[in-house]
Amino acid sequence: MNARENYLALLNHEKPDYIPNVFAEICVCGGEGETFENGPAGGGEDGFGCRWHATKSTNGQPVPEPNYIVLEDVTAWKDIVKFPDLDRFDWKAMAESQTAGFNRNEQVMEYHSWNSQFLRLTHLMDFENGLCALYEEPEACFDLMSAITDYKIRIIERAHDYFKPDVFVNYDDVATERSLFVSRKTYQELIKPHHKRMNDAAKAYGMIPVQHCCGYYQDIIEDFIDEGAAAWQAAQPSNDIEWIIKTYGDRISVIGGYDTQGLPGQPTATAEQIIAEVTRCMNTYGKYGRSYGFFGFLLEDADDQEAVIKTELLMSEATRQGYAALAK
Repeated sequence: MNARENYLALLNHEKPDYIPNVFAEICVCGGEGETFENGPAGGGEDGFGCRWHATKSTNGQPVPEPNYIVLEDVTAWKDIVKFPDLDRFDWKAMAESQTAGFNRNEQVMEYHSWNSQFLRLTHLMDFENGLCALYEEPEACFDLMSAITDYKIRIIERAHDYFKPDVFVNYDDVATERSLFVSRKTYQELIKPHHKRMNDAAKAYGMIPVQHCCGYYQDIIEDFIDEGAAAWQAAQPSNDIEWIIKTYGDRISVIGGYDTQGLPGQPTATAEQIIAEVTRCMNTYGKYGRSYGFFGFLLEDADDQEAVIKTELLMSEATRQGYAALAK
């Protein structure tokens, strides 16, 4: 199999020829290019009026500006929340820039859309107020997240028209490393229906849905499956990844595994620690022969050349060991 065929086998829960080093092999589009979602590079205001602040500690990736609130009362969202005008965005230019050099016969293209229903609620209200609103005004939160889903489906339509991606990745982090931010019941009642409707829309446009969630999610893996996600991306070892693959590997694939939060993910990690962690992932999760794709990175500063070199080591080692699985 070439890289495209191998990765599609992973998403279809079939046996690939090797363990893919996912982000080294695919074409990623959308994401930070969606300035209407994330604000301009270096920070600023997005299409919702939320403000983003970039810092050195985040390696330049903007985060919501502290103490800046767009929506104080979720019941007033219809009067306050303004959605970006997607027709004013230069989709053609983004597509040309992000797909330059892409070979559709050899690679899979993924369209990544950040800040989905739960995250956008917290960006508009700030995190604490957003969590309180889910408890105090569940109906208003549901209605706002439904409108956010309508907006996301309009993004899916434009992604189809300008990119024609193989995969649509929905970013909605609803957990810490230790637990969900909300109860499973709240997730099922207020968030899950919107994820499912968005995934259904992606499928209707010929895209494979993938759920991106950082943190502890094994308690809602069955919900991801119900929503139609073919894979869960950015899985961290605070979850029992091996159990998930053994139990649900015929229905959902797991992409991740590398301990980014621990010592192997720090810029101070040694070459030996990096190689050992890649080996642990390949031997522990890859031994089942399907439903696992490697993904990992260092929390490095782009100006730290030593950390950049270590990241290159991580990527090359993951690719080497992934191909070595052919012989096992």
